[in-house]
Amino acid sequence: MELGAGGVVFNGRKEVLLLRDRMGFWVFPKGHPEPGESLEAAAVREVWEEAGIRAEILLLLFPTRYVNPKGVEREVHWFLMRGEGEPRLEPGMTGAGWFSPEEARGLLSFPEDLRLLEVALERLPL
Repeated sequence: MELGAGGVVFNGRKEVLLLRDRMGFWVFPKGHPEPGESLEAAAVREVWEEAGIRAEILLLLFPTRYVNPKGVEREVHWFLMRGEGEPRLEPGMTGAGWFSPEEARGLLSFPEDLRLLEVALERLPL
């Protein structure tokens, strides 16, 4: 099992950031810490690298086990983040954008991500 970091990113209007990966799945950003990097820093870095969004950590949601589309099991530490700006696309990404919570629910591809969204919406700061 690999260790990963990720999170749900909201903007100032409380819209959700989603990315469409190479396989066509809409997902929240996820990734691996680099050597010596904290999970919090890894989550913020990945959002910047994948979507060009400057994010800040608001709170820790929960750690969970996640199996990615390639079948790799990860222990993912989820964070609730806030970010601003228009998402940009990196090579390999086919879509990125801010969506209302209602739209996001309809786009999510993995049950783990839908559960994470529901928990995050309950804990979203006012």
